[in-house]
Amino acid sequence: MTNAMIKSVRRTRFVGSLLALSVLAGCAIGPDYQRPDLDLPEQWQTSAPLTAQVELAQWWRSFNDPVLETLINESLQQNSNLKVAVAAVDAAAAQLQLARADYWPTVDLGVSGTKTRNSEAVTPAGQALNSTVYQAGLKLDYEFDLWGKIRRANEAALAELEANVAARDAVQAALAANVAQAYFQARALDRQIALAEQTLNTRTENVRLQQKRLDSGLISPYDFEQARSEAEAVAAQLPAQKAARAKVQTALAVLRGQSPKAMVAAWQNGAALSADALNAAALPAAPAVPMDLPAQLLSRRPDVRQAEARLQAANARIGVAKAAYLPSLSLTGFAGGVSDALADVLDAPAKAWEVALGLSQPLTSLYRVNANVSSAEAQAQAQTAAYVNTVQTAFKETLDSLSTLTSTREIQQAQQRRVEALSNGYRVAKLRYDAGRIGYLELLDVERQLRQVEQEQVQAQLDQLTATVDLYRALGGGWSQG
Repeated sequence: MTNAMIKSVRRTRFVGSLLALSVLAGCAIGPDYQRPDLDLPEQWQTSAPLTAQVELAQWWRSFNDPVLETLINESLQQNSNLKVAVAAVDAAAAQLQLARADYWPTVDLGVSGTKTRNSEAVTPAGQALNSTVYQAGLKLDYEFDLWGKIRRANEAALAELEANVAARDAVQAALAANVAQAYFQARALDRQIALAEQTLNTRTENVRLQQKRLDSGLISPYDFEQARSEAEAVAAQLPAQKAARAKVQTALAVLRGQSPKAMVAAWQNGAALSADALNAAALPAAPAVPMDLPAQLLSRRPDVRQAEARLQAANARIGVAKAAYLPSLSLTGFAGGVSDALADVLDAPAKAWEVALGLSQPLTSLYRVNANVSSAEAQAQAQTAAYVNTVQTAFKETLDSLSTLTSTREIQQAQQRRVEALSNGYRVAKLRYDAGRIGYLELLDVERQLRQVEQEQVQAQLDQLTATVDLYRALGGGWSQG
């Protein structure tokens, strides 16, 4: 057999050994992820895989309010907390790229020079004591993933990316809900202020009328002072309502990521958000919500997805820790030039190459491996408990939101009927007062009830809108009624 044939056989055996190692690398130590067994409704028994491409459901469009859509879109573009969450996603994506790089060998270009002085006691006579060696070339370093340690590390990095994406989605969902609820609160305050100002104008005009009637001897001073008191009572309500509206508008400015200058401008302006606050439709109507929503909607909640991704990452890290029990096999190599003169290191006579396989097995550090495995398993148990708690909380919040929405809807309908009844009653009482059949105090009592119920109706509308937004948030977005 010629030298060329021998070299060919050796190369074939070497390549075959690498292929065999690649097959072994298909094994992955550690537990494969399985979703914890929970006592869930049948509608939520799903094994759908996680994905880092979940779209934020634009549920706010169901309110058909262009101003609301504009505010939320501005917030999603400019809010500072959301920018922090987006940056965390970018950082997690970079960590995933770093983990994937471990699949490939490391190749570096290196140039080095070593100067050595040997001992005279062991150096043969006539041989120089000092020697210099220069080396230049490519260095290769590669660890075979025999037990799936690198694969498990990549699983953990991917799950961490998905967890950060879910955390970003949670910030988006909370931001949109907070903007919507602040906007509805501002609109409700607009209407309540408008109603109070309308009542104040009516009471002020009535004070002037009662002054004339007092001067004419038609009423007693008590009736006149009662009219003045009622006007001042309404006037006392307005400052608190306007201050509350200013606070809501500055809160909206923060949610929208506006500068401090813009916040001050919003606080100083204090203008109503609704064009016609006196109109009963100043608040948008809450969209219809089906009461038989599938529990599967909860699976897309950002906090549920985040908790499960954290659990997947912790589960994969158990495999990374356990892989340290087993031997690791690495391949190193060098191709370049070695010479005692730097100028000759790239010449043909100086060419050299080297390939080596190394096997290492931990012995005295096994107690460290034990500790790492125990820590990884404990963290997985903690993440399992956190996931279970998150699912339980999701169901609780959804059921609570459905109950609240049902009650607020019924209250709002009852308040609407009360307003209609008292409006009719006030019209009748006004006609009877003008005809002299009842006194002013009787008319005032009917009017006071009407104005109070109108304010309560606005609060009922706000409560229904707030409950609807809470349900959207509890379900992680909208729903399809197709």
